[in-house]
Amino acid sequence: MKTSEMDLPQHLYTKTTSPCGTITKFIIAPDKLISWAEDGRGDAILDLCHTVYERKIASIDAWERDRIQQLENEWMTAGNDEDMHGGKYVNVKHYPTTREDVAKEAELKRANAKERMTEHKNAVEQLVLEAREFISTHHAHHDEDNMLTYLITIVAIGAVAYAMIN
Repeated sequence: MKTSEMDLPQHLYTKTTSPCGTITKFIIAPDKLISWAEDGRGDAILDLCHTVYERKIASIDAWERDRIQQLENEWMTAGNDEDMHGGKYVNVKHYPTTREDVAKEAELKRANAKERMTEHKNAVEQLVLEAREFISTHHAHHDEDNMLTYLITIVAIGAVAYAMIN
C-alpha cells in the first residue's frame, strides 16, 4: 500500500518546499506518527482504520439500497407491480439483474472493504515500526556525534590544564 493511500491525519505531515519554491512535498514526520499511534491506549491506528471502513460500508449500503430501488422502479415501469411483491421478481430469468445479484455484489464489496481495512492497518503499523527504527538509528548516530564532541572537549580541557600547571 502506498503512503498516499493510507489516509492518515493531516497533522502527521510536514510540508517541505524545494529551494526554488516550485515543488512542495508532504512528508510524514516520524515523531508525530509515533506520538499519534501511541495516543490514548494505542488504539489510534485501529480507530482510523475502523472509521475508514465504516465510511466504505455506509457507501456500499447506500449503493445497494439505491440499486434495489432502481430495479424496483424499472420493474414497476415495465408493468409488473403485482409480481414484484409476490417473490417472482427475484426469480425472473430474462431480467438482467435481480435483488440477489445486487446483494451478492454488495457482499463482495463489503468483504473487499474488510480486507482493505486489514491491509491498511498492517501498512500503518509497518510505517510506525519504520519510523521507530528511523528515530532510534538517528538518535544513536546523533549520540555518537555528541560523544565525540565531549571527548574532544575533555582532551582540550586536559591539555589546557596541563599547560597551566607546567
